[in-house]
Amino acid sequence: MRKIVFPLTLLASALVLPLTARADTIDDFVITGNGLDVTFSLPASPPGNESTCPTGIITSCLPGSETAFIVSTLVTTNGVSAMESIDFPTLRFGGGLSLGLVPGRLFGPTLFAPDAANPTFLTGTFDLGAINPKGDPPVLDYSLSITPETTAQTPEPSTLGLFGTGVLGLIGIARKRLGSGSGSAAN
Repeated sequence: MRKIVFPLTLLASALVLPLTARADTIDDFVITGNGLDVTFSLPASPPGNESTCPTGIITSCLPGSETAFIVSTLVTTNGVSAMESIDFPTLRFGGGLSLGLVPGRLFGPTLFAPDAANPTFLTGTFDLGAINPKGDPPVLDYSLSITPETTAQTPEPSTLGLFGTGVLGLIGIARKRLGSGSGSAAN
């Protein structure tokens, strides 16, 4: 009985683990407006790392309330790529996003739900605005498109091939053991 426990456990794990394999969903972000073409990609549900108000420092903020979550990624602006930190504020703090010096702080709707601790990006096209440092016009208009990447959510064929080979090997070992076990019992 003990000789069959390990192969059965191995077989069970070989059957269950591939079921948990999945490809992460990625969202593509494109910001256009005022001569800028900004692109970057982020996981559709990045790990939340909410920023909260420091106690007693900002009077318009309730202590402990979420203000934003921050992610870092490779951002391409007009063909030039660089690592950037991007803030995604909650609606209470102007929504939209903050991306480096150019385009800077873009105000608009909150781009994620349900909250900064567990964000999932909303898809669609959003109108964003930035305060013009030159003053005229007072607001610079931008457009943000968030679209899911079209990637297959299945493991690669080579993974499935290796899995199938392993299962066939386990079946072969089990048959060999069962066959040799019944032969020695007959002798």
